Amino acid sequence: SFLQAAFNLANILMGVGLLGLPFVFRSAGWFGGFVCLCIFGLITWRTSILIGRELNARMFPPISSFPDIARAAFGDTGCLILSVILYFELFSCVCIFFVTIGDHLHQLFPMISVSNHMIMVAVVSIVPTIVLRTPTLLSYLSMIGTFATIAVVFSVVAASIIEGDISEDVAEKKGVEMEGGYHGDFRPEGLALALGLVAYCFSGHAIVPSIYSSMEKPQQFEQMVTLTFSVVVGCCLAVAIAGYYMFGDMVEDQVTLSLEENSKAERAMKALTWLMVSTAFSKVTLTMFPLALGIEEIVAPFLTSQRLVDAASATIKLVMTVLALCVSIFVPSFSLLCSLVGMICTMSVSVIFPAAAHLKMFGPRLSMWEKLTDWFFVAVGLVMAVVGTVATI
Repeated sequence: SFLQAAFNLANILMGVGLLGLPFVFRSAGWFGGFVCLCIFGLITWRTSILIGRELNARMFPPISSFPDIARAAFGDTGCLILSVILYFELFSCVCIFFVTIGDHLHQLFPMISVSNHMIMVAVVSIVPTIVLRTPTLLSYLSMIGTFATIAVVFSVVAASIIEGDISEDVAEKKGVEMEGGYHGDFRPEGLALALGLVAYCFSGHAIVPSIYSSMEKPQQFEQMVTLTFSVVVGCCLAVAIAGYYMFGDMVEDQVTLSLEENSKAERAMKALTWLMVSTAFSKVTLTMFPLALGIEEIVAPFLTSQRLVDAASATIKLVMTVLALCVSIFVPSFSLLCSLVGMICTMSVSVIFPAAAHLKMFGPRLSMWEKLTDWFFVAVGLVMAVVGTVATI
């Protein structure tokens, strides 16, 4: 239905990236953060609508997925390149989830290092990832993510209203002194990191085709996208503004860490921290399934028995988990990883690709304004991806 589709899209867009939005304002200031959020929300709203039009470009053979769009627009080579980017994004998300879990567990048990927390979680996550052949049972855990998103929005906004601006108190607690206050108006030097974090928050366009195909009335897709993005951008702004107002430049790159450490509602914030750990853990296993499945499909023709297939599946998941753990330990920065994934993957999948495919598939039928808009998205996406990645690193 219309509401189910809107709920599913909102649930995808408002994931772990929501935690880093107050840090966007810390990086770019009030004005820079607000502009980044609004402009990128507008761009990804437009490209989501373009994806719906591309899925409806022909009836036979039907276009039902991102790879189908890539193949129809750019052939097998384009499909291959897009698939590589999508799988890289999935792998990067697993790394980000490990970092999130490590940071939150360290907040709960500070006597154990972040890296050791990540190692323990990786060992525990290997069992359900390898044993379960389908994610059906684990899909119930995804409901935790929905509840966690609502809890984060409510907690941040409610805490900022009840406790107000405590940035100076937090700074004194940490022994930090800053001239000119604890809130910045505009910081151009932090725009690259801020934009990457916002981009990661609005990633998820690869799931849009499945939402489109599940709708009873696909003709309502554009209205559904408009409603969903209005709600999502509103929630993102609420979390970003409330979190930055409350903690200022003392806010952590995951606002839940700041809440757990400084809020007076200790029990509630500790429960929220455990909720974030549970959410990230479920997402590690759920995200590993499509990643491992893609690699399994590549090696499947070379396997002669079901026993070899099962062994290969377990080995692939084990290797991917270990590799993700190594990356997480080597780059244990939530904001840096999210920003890099946002710049490299989200810019490619959610901005450049939909606009380029729209030009390729509908070029002669598009108005001059539509062509200019699509070319603008492609050009800006490329510049942001290259310049932003270099600046972030």
